[in-house]
Amino acid sequence: MTSSVQRPGSNQYLRVAVICRLDEPGGVQSVALSLMKGLNTHGIYPDLVWDVAPRHSLLEERGVKATFTPVHFPIPSHWLDRFPVTIRYILRTADLFTPSDLPQRYDFYYIFNNGFIVNDGTPHVRYLSGPPLLPQLDTVSPGLRGIPYRLLRNFYNRALRQRFPVYEFHRDSRYVINSYYTAQLFEEAHGVRLPVIHPPIDLSSWSFLPEDITSRDTVTYFSRFIEYKRPEMVLALAERYPNQRFVLMGGVKPKQREYYETIRAKALRDGLVNTIFYDNPSDSQVKQELSRTRFFVFPAVNEHFGIVTVEAIASGALPFVHDSGGQREIVPDPRLRFTDDRFFERFDNLINLPPETINGLRLALSLYVRRFSEEAFMSKMIAFITGPQESESKNEFQIAAL
Repeated sequence: MTSSVQRPGSNQYLRVAVICRLDEPGGVQSVALSLMKGLNTHGIYPDLVWDVAPRHSLLEERGVKATFTPVHFPIPSHWLDRFPVTIRYILRTADLFTPSDLPQRYDFYYIFNNGFIVNDGTPHVRYLSGPPLLPQLDTVSPGLRGIPYRLLRNFYNRALRQRFPVYEFHRDSRYVINSYYTAQLFEEAHGVRLPVIHPPIDLSSWSFLPEDITSRDTVTYFSRFIEYKRPEMVLALAERYPNQRFVLMGGVKPKQREYYETIRAKALRDGLVNTIFYDNPSDSQVKQELSRTRFFVFPAVNEHFGIVTVEAIASGALPFVHDSGGQREIVPDPRLRFTDDRFFERFDNLINLPPETINGLRLALSLYVRRFSEEAFMSKMIAFITGPQESESKNEFQIAAL
C-alpha cells in the first residue's frame, strides 16, 4: 500500500517509512501509532520497517493503516530479547542499517531507532524519547555497582564507536526530542539544543466532571511494573491509610514477572487488604479504575516525560508525582510534586484538601494538558513533509516555572 498524497509542487506520490518496533505496547510505540494515524488522515499509508512484524491488534485499536516491510538485522530482535539489558546494549550496535539496505527507497523517513543511519541526504526526522545513551554512562554509580557500565563505555569507545556508531549523535540528521528535560540532557552532552515535540495523548475519550469528585475513592499507580518506577512507595501509602482504596496496575513483561510477584507478596505479607492489583490490564479496566481515581501517584525519578500522568489528569485524577524530570512539565503546580524526604508530608496535605480545592486543581490541570493532545503532536510531526498546517505560538509549550 502506498501513499495517495502528492508531494507539494510535484506530481510524484509520497512514500513514507516509519522505522520502529511495534510488536509490544509502550511509550515509543504510542508515539509512532499517533504519527501513523495522523499520516493516514492526510491520505498517507506508511511502511512500518522492522525485523519483527507489528502486533496487528495495536494497529486496529488505533485505526491505523500501514504496510509492514521486514528488514534483516545481523542480530534479530527476538534473539536479542533473551539477554540482559547491558548485553543487549552491546549487541545492538551490530544492528546498524541504512536506506540502501531497504527493499525500496522512500521520500521521507520517520526514525525511532538509533541504528538507522541516513547517509544519503534523504529527508528525515529522528524522534528521541529519552536522553542520549552513551553520555548517560559518564555519570554511572561509583564503586562496584558501576563497574559493568564503565566497562561497557570503554568497550564501546575503543572497539565499536568508529565502525558501529549506533549510539552517536549524527549531526547531519534532523532531531526532535520528547521533553524539555531530555532536551537539556542532550544539550549538556552535545552542546546542541533540540526542538521539543511532546508525546501525543488521545484526550478525546476523557472528560473532566466536577460533580464526580464524590465517587472518586481510589489512589492509583498506573505504569509498568519495573524497579525504577518504584511502585513499592504506593504500598507505603496503603499501609499509612488502611481505610483508603489503592489500585496498582500496569504492564508486566515476562522478565518483570518475578518483581511484580514480589510486590504483590509484600502487600499480602503486610496485610494490605486495601490494595488491588492488575497485571496487563485491559483498556476497559484502566478506564474504569481511572474513573474512580482521586489521586494518581507516580514515584519514578527523572521520568523522561510521562504519558500515563497526562492520561490520569485527563481522566479527572489529581496527580502526585516526583519532583524531577519531565513530570515537572506535566504538573507545574509544586504542591502536587514531592521529593523522597517529603513524600508522606506532601501526600498528607493533599489527601486532606477540601473537595472544592481538589476540583479547582483538577480543572486547571485538565485545561493545561490540552497542549499535549494528539492533534497538536500530529500537526507538528506531519508538517515536516506537508509544511506548517497553521501558525503556532513559539511559546505554546513553554513552562512558566520548573
